[in-house]
Amino acid sequence: MEISIPTLLRIKPNAMYKIGKYLRKENFTRIALFYGEGLKSLFDEQLRISFDSSEIKVKFEEVVYSNAVEDIFKSAFNLPPAIDAIVAIGGGKVIDYCKYIAFILQLPIISVPTSISNDGFASPGASLLVNGRRKSQKAKIPFGVVIDTDIIRKSPVRYTYSGIGDLISKYTAIYDWKLAYHMVQEPVNDFAVLISRNAVEVMVSHSNKDIKDLEFLRLICGCLVMSGVAMEVCGSSRPASGSEHLISHAYDMSAKKPTLHGIQVGVATLAISWLQNNPEHHLIKSVLEETGFIDFVSRSPLNKQDFIDAILQAPNVKENYYTILSDKEKMDKLIEYVQSDEYFNQLLA
Repeated sequence: MEISIPTLLRIKPNAMYKIGKYLRKENFTRIALFYGEGLKSLFDEQLRISFDSSEIKVKFEEVVYSNAVEDIFKSAFNLPPAIDAIVAIGGGKVIDYCKYIAFILQLPIISVPTSISNDGFASPGASLLVNGRRKSQKAKIPFGVVIDTDIIRKSPVRYTYSGIGDLISKYTAIYDWKLAYHMVQEPVNDFAVLISRNAVEVMVSHSNKDIKDLEFLRLICGCLVMSGVAMEVCGSSRPASGSEHLISHAYDMSAKKPTLHGIQVGVATLAISWLQNNPEHHLIKSVLEETGFIDFVSRSPLNKQDFIDAILQAPNVKENYYTILSDKEKMDKLIEYVQSDEYFNQLLA
């Protein structure tokens, strides 16, 4: 199996404005540039200066408003033939959009996230709309990831908390993967487990968990990149996604007001780690408290009934995907917990 990993990786303040230099170094002189909605006016002038100073030619430019697969195919086949690379500036929607174009056309993509709400900016998958329904598709893992930590620090805090929620879930995802091995003999890739676990432990062990601290943000960004690499190594989402992600996906489908995916995942991780009797449960709780995640969510809790409905629907989100929620008795136990636990219920209303 061929494994690709990001070759270009820059995580530092002011990295956005050095993109021209980074592209020139890789001989990507003719690019297709895609912006997320509302971002062109914020970054266009600085990027033009960076591109011009490095003699980078923007051969195609587009603002992305949807992630519908029909729009992606239209954009892909509108690209001129002389393109060296695709550059995606923005959040998950535009990056997933571009990763799938890169997959279709077999072009390198440079991912430039302006927020870090999950590990998708460095993963080999894309969340797309197919016939009006959200679907996870295989895509191109980025050739490069460029993250300007000063831009991340200025982004709304909900996105950073979402990234923290997505990252802390690796503990429960790995537990579920190993459980699937014992229960249904699903193979486990030990190296992917090592990468994923090390990624979350780098964040957990950092002494200063202030989400406005540039060094802590740099670590979170790097850890999310490693989570994406872990998925590429094993060819699936298993090292990064377990029952906590299934609950979040089900919540997206059933809730009246879903919130950011990583926020939902973080809440579900706290619940699932309790259900698993996971040895990291108290550590997960401590990190979510220390970063301010718990306080942030408690000010705008998830809907309790929608969350319970999501637990019930979670085992049906992915076929042949064994997790602890595949056991109905465990599912009932979790529902009883989220209904009655005083601490947990500050996250649900």
